[in-house]
Amino acid sequence: MGGYAGQILYIDLTSGDIKKKALDTDFARDNIGGLGFITRLYIDLIKKGPAPDPLSPDNPFIIMTGPLTGMKLNGVARWAVGTRSPLTGFWGDSNTGGYFGSSLKFAGYDGMVITGKSEKPVYIHINDKTVEIRDAAVYWGLDVYDTTDRMTEALKPESTKPGHVLCIGPAGENLVKFASLLNHKGYACGRTGMGAVWGSKNLKAIYATGTNRVEPADPDRLKALRDELKTVYEESIFIDAIHASGTPAHIDVGIIGGDIPIKNYSENQWEDIDDIGPSAIEEKIHTGHRTCYGCGVACKKNAEVKNGPFSMENGPGPEYETVVAFGAMCLNKDIESIAKANEICNRYGMDTITCGSTIAFAIECFENGLIDESTTDGIRLNWGNAEAIVAMTEKIGRQEGFGAVLALGSATAAKKIGKGAERFLTTVKGLEAPMHDPRGFHGYGLAYGVSPRGACHEASLTFEVEGGAMYVPEIEILAEDYEEHSSEGRAVLNAAAEDYGMFFSNCAIFCNLGAVPLNATQTVGIVNAVTGFNYSLDEVLTIGKRVWYAKRGLTNLFGARAADDHLPARLMTPINDGPTEGSIPDMNKMLSEFYALRGFNENGVPKRGVLESMDLADLAELLYGE
Repeated sequence: MGGYAGQILYIDLTSGDIKKKALDTDFARDNIGGLGFITRLYIDLIKKGPAPDPLSPDNPFIIMTGPLTGMKLNGVARWAVGTRSPLTGFWGDSNTGGYFGSSLKFAGYDGMVITGKSEKPVYIHINDKTVEIRDAAVYWGLDVYDTTDRMTEALKPESTKPGHVLCIGPAGENLVKFASLLNHKGYACGRTGMGAVWGSKNLKAIYATGTNRVEPADPDRLKALRDELKTVYEESIFIDAIHASGTPAHIDVGIIGGDIPIKNYSENQWEDIDDIGPSAIEEKIHTGHRTCYGCGVACKKNAEVKNGPFSMENGPGPEYETVVAFGAMCLNKDIESIAKANEICNRYGMDTITCGSTIAFAIECFENGLIDESTTDGIRLNWGNAEAIVAMTEKIGRQEGFGAVLALGSATAAKKIGKGAERFLTTVKGLEAPMHDPRGFHGYGLAYGVSPRGACHEASLTFEVEGGAMYVPEIEILAEDYEEHSSEGRAVLNAAAEDYGMFFSNCAIFCNLGAVPLNATQTVGIVNAVTGFNYSLDEVLTIGKRVWYAKRGLTNLFGARAADDHLPARLMTPINDGPTEGSIPDMNKMLSEFYALRGFNENGVPKRGVLESMDLADLAELLYGE
């Protein structure tokens, strides 16, 4: 089989035991990679005991690449992580690009299974066949940027090829519930608190360097596909936009259709939106382009603020989600402050969506008198107060004062604040909604509701398809035009987008940005050229469906039920004017249709027979007993 390194590492931090296991060909073909591997292995690891607490040594943490990771091809540099989330208590996963996944592959490993807990801070050093657990005392307490720089420099003499660092910052060490993992400083496994799991295990970083190559099964076929796709990319307006402006390009488009949440999801128009748009970013903070391994799209941007209260060195710039979370959601029109908040989140290792949304929630609590300056350590959390937003971001990273309350995430913070604070929440299953308003595109609402990890626009391809960025003619449902402000047909859309999405962006693992122009014939063709497995489209859809049921079943195992699939009141309150005037998703209708389509019982749990038919008998037994 091509594309795979051929081994998986198993590391027990409690005992220090390190094992290497060969990747079974049948296992690889049946599960493809990424979350296909992760969910299979996770279920197998927990099936003999009670569900592990997210921050306990018993909670396995799994990192997996896909068969395409390490190939020099647009939109395939991504890799995935998964475990139980400390933020939500449900299933958590995340994927990212950058360079670490490719380095892990080149060292000879398709992924890692990390269990247990070290007595002291450690990092894992991987240099081809040599794998060691080393003391991390010298790095503990350092931020992500310093850890990356110092570790890279210190280990350079031992490395034949440049190595890459995946690490946590102080937020992960201090168990901030939405702490993230970062590689190359700005490529984040951002959502659901993966960094806190590392902190609980006293794992600071993994350094990987390797001299191996990953070869495709059919290099001639892969070359032909590369040549074919040159024209596809040259003609893609979407690729042109994100290459020119990065993901913030969506601001200019999103504001027209009411997709951008403003003032903590209470409005959909803002006269100052251009102050944080692509032109303002280009003029005030942009310093250049970055990309992931082997990808020519270069949708990542650098930023710098040379002077003033928000000065920051040249480094990773804010993405669309970050710009809106710290900008429009907080009525903050200062793009330099947004860049600074992004840098703080990167250095401390925190999810910018949850962090910005939680601050927006806190501002609304402050403006409505639920909290005051005596609560917030003297910080006036008013709408648009850029200095206060940046100061509170820093406090969250440090777990300092009121920042320690917000470090729990907005759902838990609301319980601590009380006084009806939950009416300002934007969470589903404890995860803050991303920066796309389901009142404009109702399918997003269903996608947020039934997503195993909580409100998420990348848990399926519903966002890409309904929003018009992706067109998959081989799957009729993913090639239709969907009427705005309508809930019709969204259950069928979501199911199809989940099945194909699990294959596309969770197992294979294609990028939901850099690979958007590809159709299903091309994606399956690429996977076949690399692996030699000769999948049909029906086969990869079946695998994708099984992975989705595995994730959903794990979230049900961890306690989620039908009530957790509904949107919060804030997202179900119509806006009285603007692009989405009067529009709200019909969640009851969509959920009813979706449950019937997916074979759920009234509690929102896949029926036992459905799980067994998807080759998930072990998960069915965990949910229903013998």
